[in-house]
Amino acid sequence: MSNKIYRAKKIEIAPDNHNMIPWIELGLAAALTLILVFLHFVILRHSGNLWRDEIHSLNFIKLPSIIDMWENRQHDSYPILWLLVLRAWVFMGFSGTDFSLRVLGLIVGLGTLCAIWYTTRSLSMRAPFFTLVLFAMSPMAFIGDSLRAYGLGTLLIVISLGTMWRFLQNPTPRQMIITAVSVILSVQCLYSNSFLILAICTGAAVVGFYRKDKKLTMFPLGVGMLAAVSVLPYLETFLKSSDMYASLKVPLTMSLILSKFGEAIDPSGTLLTLIWLIFWLISTIVFIWVLIKSDEDHPEENKGMALFLLSTMLLSIVAYTVFIKILSYPIRSWYCLPLIAVLIIILDKGIDIVCKKSVAGRVMRIICVLALVSFMFMDSWTAACTRKTNIDVIAGKLESVAQKDDLIVIFPFHLGISFARYYKGSAEWISLPEFKSHNIHRYDILKIIMTQKDPIKPVLQKIAGTLQSGNKVWIVGNLISLPPGKVPVQIPPAPNSIYGWSGRAYLAVWSQQTVDILQSHAMTINKINIPLSEPVFKLENAELVEVSGWRP
Repeated sequence: MSNKIYRAKKIEIAPDNHNMIPWIELGLAAALTLILVFLHFVILRHSGNLWRDEIHSLNFIKLPSIIDMWENRQHDSYPILWLLVLRAWVFMGFSGTDFSLRVLGLIVGLGTLCAIWYTTRSLSMRAPFFTLVLFAMSPMAFIGDSLRAYGLGTLLIVISLGTMWRFLQNPTPRQMIITAVSVILSVQCLYSNSFLILAICTGAAVVGFYRKDKKLTMFPLGVGMLAAVSVLPYLETFLKSSDMYASLKVPLTMSLILSKFGEAIDPSGTLLTLIWLIFWLISTIVFIWVLIKSDEDHPEENKGMALFLLSTMLLSIVAYTVFIKILSYPIRSWYCLPLIAVLIIILDKGIDIVCKKSVAGRVMRIICVLALVSFMFMDSWTAACTRKTNIDVIAGKLESVAQKDDLIVIFPFHLGISFARYYKGSAEWISLPEFKSHNIHRYDILKIIMTQKDPIKPVLQKIAGTLQSGNKVWIVGNLISLPPGKVPVQIPPAPNSIYGWSGRAYLAVWSQQTVDILQSHAMTINKINIPLSEPVFKLENAELVEVSGWRP
């Protein structure tokens, strides 16, 4: 077994006649980092109150004990680590206001910037230029500041990439412990991280095999196996959730997965997608070139890094695609957050190998980064200033205008989690379909409701009774409109319909049935304006509709 320690060479400095370029690069990277720090504070200031997924997490960690949390883990989307972190934050007294809770998200967001610097410096890069712009400045990345596990999961997967390479350079017992801890914490934060850790560990083992070093081969495989064992207790949870949350599942084709990945990296169009593709092609070619060139041109440690990054990049894409296919849930952009973080760091290194060979390349990189910042900043600023919900404002409005005998109807039902937190008025409110509790997401209950005949009939009767008695009905949410003259679809109990277990389909039908009642019998239907000076997160930007009067 070889005991050789592979240490990275010092970052090459440009010739003396161009000695300003390194300072310009560092100045640019420092300025980018400060801008991003500022944006994270803007997020903290403008995010406002919590939205339903964050409230779900907060309510979940308020179960009486950690044992209760563990026994109910099938009702949450993550392994236990993030819940323990959030529970500790609340235990320390930082739950008095939504703002104090959001400070935890700020810490995670700033920590992710530190993790990016740590890993890119571990890869002998002067600065994470394109990682800061294409990832950290992306509106999608700002979700990491919420009270969900994606931010911490991304932070940990980035650190895992860096610590694994540091181990390959210097496989000391201390570095082995650091690497193992980061890997295990990573898989305990997000289920998807298990697939990325598989790619990282396999990529590292490939380097060990290439170097004919048993230690470098066996340790990544061993720590990967240890990480896999650590998530085995969740296998039963995952299987239970797969059945309980069948109403959420959708068929995912490769074209759909690619389109959602494109939305994640480029929400505004195709330019950034094209840049990502160009960078991917350049980096792939560069890594292969480093591997096939002579040892005199590319020392052993550079070949090892190229092999590690190339293997990890390709395996990450395949492994994550497998995860998304297994999950089969509607893809949100932030589901791709950990994958995008790993990929952009690798691509950034590929571009760095090209640029540091020539002054012209480094100058072009500086110009490209400045151009990207100019192109992306307004979208990033808008995202940073976006409220996460307007349910709190609607709840406040209803407290002042809804009378005791009025009825408030929430659609879709999951908005009830937010409404339950913020509404303190006297009017009765129910969700459509009706749920007894709105503490956490319970799509398993939705599945049961879908098997019932006319499950929303009691809600429709309450709506009719309230209007007939001369009181008002207030609709909070986004009912799906029904064109005039069109009869709503009649749908049999699930799964005995063409829609199977599609929760979206059943919710759409129930919405149309509700709209049909209102259009057919209500005297007036008025949309109430909810003035806000800031944009609102699209997934919880609800409408408020006032309905009054009854005609046979």
